Amino acid sequence: MVKEMHHIGLCVTNMEKMMKFYEGCLGLKKVSDSTMKGKFLDTVQGKSQMDYWIVKYETINGIVIELLQDRGHEVEPQRENSLQAAGLRHFAFLVDDVDEKYREIQELGCETISEPCTSEDGSMRLFFVRDPEMNLVEIMQLY
Repeated sequence: MVKEMHHIGLCVTNMEKMMKFYEGCLGLKKVSDSTMKGKFLDTVQGKSQMDYWIVKYETINGIVIELLQDRGHEVEPQRENSLQAAGLRHFAFLVDDVDEKYREIQELGCETISEPCTSEDGSMRLFFVRDPEMNLVEIMQLY
C-alpha cells in the first residue's frame, strides 16, 4: 500500500535558472545540494554513466521538489507543455493569498498563463506559472 507522496522529480537542463525560479518566484526552501553517480544510479536508471546534480526543495508540509541535472548525458529541453496533452502536466502549491502571490511572481518577471481566476463554485482561486523549463505550476487558494 502506498503511504504518502514523498517527492516530485524534475529533470532539468539549466539548474541555475531553475534554482532561481523555485527559490525566487516560489520562495521554496533549499534543503540539499548534492551530486550522485555510480553503480546504484546506473542500475536504477537503466543507463550507464549517470551523473546527477541534485537540488532539493521542501514545502511546509514536507513534500520535496527534486531538481536533477544529468551531467553525464545530453538532455533535450522540453519544448512545450500543455494541460491538454497526456502525461504529467502540472503540480500545485497552496498559498494563503493567491492574488498577493500573483503580484510577487509578476514583479519577478515569471511567465504566468493567466491572472488569478475563481472557480464557478467559489471553492478555489488559482493561476498557472511556467518555470524556466516549461513545467506548469499551479498556484491556488482554497476557500
